[in-house]
Order: sequence, then C-alpha cells, then structure tokens
Amino acid sequence: MAYIRGKNGDVYQPSDMVKEVWPDVSGNDVNGLGVEEKSKPVPVFWRTDGSIAHHDLLMYFYTVDQNDPRIINARKFREANKLIPISEVAETKADMSPEDMSAALKEAAQGFSADDVGITAWREEWTYSDRDQPLGPWTIVLAIDQDFDEMNKAPDLDSYVEVVRQYARAGKVAIQVANWIREQGYSAEEKTGPMSEDVIMIPAAIEAGIGELGKHGSMIHHKMGSNFRLSMVTTDMPLAPDTPKPFGADDFCASCQVCKNACPPDAIFNEKQMVRGNEKWFVDFDKCIPYFVDNQTCGICLVVCPWSRPGVADNLLTKMARRRAQAAE
Repeated sequence: MAYIRGKNGDVYQPSDMVKEVWPDVSGNDVNGLGVEEKSKPVPVFWRTDGSIAHHDLLMYFYTVDQNDPRIINARKFREANKLIPISEVAETKADMSPEDMSAALKEAAQGFSADDVGITAWREEWTYSDRDQPLGPWTIVLAIDQDFDEMNKAPDLDSYVEVVRQYARAGKVAIQVANWIREQGYSAEEKTGPMSEDVIMIPAAIEAGIGELGKHGSMIHHKMGSNFRLSMVTTDMPLAPDTPKPFGADDFCASCQVCKNACPPDAIFNEKQMVRGNEKWFVDFDKCIPYFVDNQTCGICLVVCPWSRPGVADNLLTKMARRRAQAAE
C-alpha cells in the first residue's frame, strides 16, 4: 500500500496493522471505478458475514477502542433496537388513495422523529449483486439529523459515538415506520445503515427527493447539509412517489474545494468518475478507508461541507437559485 498525500502536503501512512489486514484487491475495483458498463453494486465494507474481500479490515476496525465505555454504551443503544416488538400484518388493509397513504405515512414517520422522508419506486440496480431483491415495489427513505458540534470534533471518539447513536435512531425510526405499515395491513421490511446487507441507499434517497450527491460521495440535504444518516423501509403499500429535488448542490460542488482540501488522506476526486456505467462523484476507497480505520472514524468532509454549517444552507439555497435563474435568462 503506497503512502497517501494529505492536506497541506503532509503524508498519511497507514498503520502496520491496517497494511497487514488489507486484502490483495482494490476497493475501488470492487466498487466499479472505471467500469463503463452498467452493473449492480458489489459489497465492499459494511458486511460481517465473511463475503467481502475487506472482511479482516472490518473486523480489525471493530476491535479498536472496543473497551471504551462511550463506544460500549453507543453500541448498546443501537442493539436496543432488536428488542422492539415487530407488529403483525393486520388482516384488514387501510383503504386510502396512494396520495393520502403517503401523506399519512410521512406524518407518522416525522412523529417517530424522522427529520425528512421521501418515497420512490425501488430499482433492481440498487440491490447488491449477491442478494435477492427486497420487498417492493416502494421504498421510504428516512433522513436523520446529527449534532453538528459533536460531528465537528471528527475524527474523534465523540463524533464516532454520535454516528452510532444516529444510526441507532435511524434504525429505530425504520422499525417504527415498518410496524406502522404492517398495522395498516401491508408488508414492510426495514433497512438500517450502514449494514443494510442487501441494498444501497443513496441512489434511492436521491430519487426520493432527499438531496443530491456531493463531491465527498455523501448526500447533501437542502437544510441539513451532509450532517445526517439514512435508513429506509421497503413495502407493498400503495404509495405516491416523490421526485428528485435538485437545488444546486451538484453545481456548487463542481467549483467548491472545501471537502477536498480538508481530507487528510486526499481521497476526494476533483472531477466526477465513471462508476459502474454512471458518471458521478466518487471517493477513493483505498485512501479513505485506511484513514477511517486507523482513526476509528472520520466524517471530516461531512462537517466542513459549507451546506452543513448551521445557519448557512438557507443563504446557499438563495445563492444557487439566483445563479440558476441567471443561467436560464
């Protein structure tokens, strides 16, 4: 594994332990970097069943600081979701139009503490190549905000704990939404990040109107910026889909260098890349993940993103709307 140039020209050298457990395969190759043909995604990291090339790296990640009480408590908080009872599917189906059903579902999800909710039809290409298609035809994408001050400490155990806690909250909301759907007489499957096992969530979130893909490879929301996590629910409940809601983040990223300049392992490409037949923003896995594992966490790119700064998003929305209006003239 070669050294990685970081910000300000410094050099990040992966630890000996990371080098020892790194496989003889590039994570970028697994992700389909440079592949021009459209294809299904292949799992690369967040899966513990031994089916990924980077399994030993993932297992090592889980051993670092595992005895720290903050991490133990955060993981217990996430594990508590397994104790939530799963509702049976009611014998009688709720009789509402797809539009009214969607409105009722979103109201319920927000009552369960979702910070944003979107709906889209599930697409086959969002399922990992070695997994069966999930229940469909609809998916509900749930966005869960994070505490900016805690995330702004990244990379730090406090920011790691915040991520675990918000993934736990996202998982809890997904279970609650799935239970609500079952109680209306329809089937539902909750999917929780980052280890959803069978699906990728970001493309669905984009189609459901949650936000746009940023240069840092994560979502940008028009209010929360990049400081949020996802979970989702797939279902056969008849729903009305939302649509993508571009607000200028993609154009903004094209000229913005903030996350790229802040990335210690210099893992963020300045231009979009071809990935499994799609031109998109992409982060160099082989640079990002060693740093992430060595530091037990990261997320620097998420909090330095100008859209994530508290009180900034509204001004950026106005700026980008004005720019689009001028371009249309």
